[in-house]
Amino acid sequence: MLWLLLLVGVVLLAVMCLDVYATVFVPTGQPGPVAGRLYHLTWRLWHRRFGDGSARSRRQLAQLGPLLVPFTVLVWAALLWLGFTLVFLPWSPAESGFPGWFTALYVSGYSVTTLGTGDITPSGRWPRALMVLAAASGFVLISVAVTYLLSVYGALARMTALAFEIHRFVGRDDGLVPADVLVTVARADAASELSDWLASTASSLAEVVQADDEFPLLHYFHFPDERALPVALSDLLEVVTLCRTVLSPAAFPALTGGLVIAGTERIARSYFTALVRKFEGQPVDGERLMQERRAAFDTAWQTLSLAGVPLRAREEAWARYDWERRTWDEASARLRAGFGYPAFENGGPHPEAREGWSAFPRSR
Repeated sequence: MLWLLLLVGVVLLAVMCLDVYATVFVPTGQPGPVAGRLYHLTWRLWHRRFGDGSARSRRQLAQLGPLLVPFTVLVWAALLWLGFTLVFLPWSPAESGFPGWFTALYVSGYSVTTLGTGDITPSGRWPRALMVLAAASGFVLISVAVTYLLSVYGALARMTALAFEIHRFVGRDDGLVPADVLVTVARADAASELSDWLASTASSLAEVVQADDEFPLLHYFHFPDERALPVALSDLLEVVTLCRTVLSPAAFPALTGGLVIAGTERIARSYFTALVRKFEGQPVDGERLMQERRAAFDTAWQTLSLAGVPLRAREEAWARYDWERRTWDEASARLRAGFGYPAFENGGPHPEAREGWSAFPRSR
């Protein structure tokens, strides 16, 4: 029986090593078998408890990412401790009033934590070798956990900075919508500036997508407000979609068919598509999505028309806009609804209510 438990301990140690290797060292976007099931189950339970779409629920959902970091490390440490406990059990006789299983638990605990109290000394060749292996495994796990923690939070800082940059660039805090960015571009003849910013943003987004593949835990980190990356990327894709489908190609050739604008759209769209495959998101009403798509187009068209921006013919612009929005807005809505953000924007404020308003921020 004791040797069967030793075999179970070896299996637990192998599973722990495989899980750490797959989660930390293999950049595939998929965690190991234990961490993956832990993340999936925890997210489902957490979302069932707090996923009602309110502002309070978004704050609660945002707490899951920070909680999963120490929880993951604790699960790995528990597997390591329990595994070596079962391995030590055949060489752990009862002594000093303690049963053998407690002695094995105690020796395994101070070995994997590298405490080395020394009050119990192994007498055989194999127990001594196993104690050294347990101490080395504990030291490696601690080092890997600290390195992983620093890497995750470093990638999180880049992701947050990108979301905040897009959020401030579009000007949501000032009551602006993506169409206002194009009004500013047309009035200031700043098409090249927008192209440069999109190129820089696409480069930063590519780094974030790569980090998202390397650290599956990043999926569970997000701000509980409009600075969250899923919300910011919806604004970015709306700016890109308006450029490619509504603006006049004769007046804005780089913004309607340029390489930078097309590449930015592909990178941002792939981010939504990849996350929806992993999280599935919440189902959205297709009819409501169509209405929101039409409302967003009408709002943008009127905003740009009132500002005198050169545009395509309206029917052609709508056909192009509708086709391009269909490639990403359902994934965006499902993902945002799944994370507790509003799935729809209702087209933004009506431009007639903003007639005479300048797209440049007012001085304060």
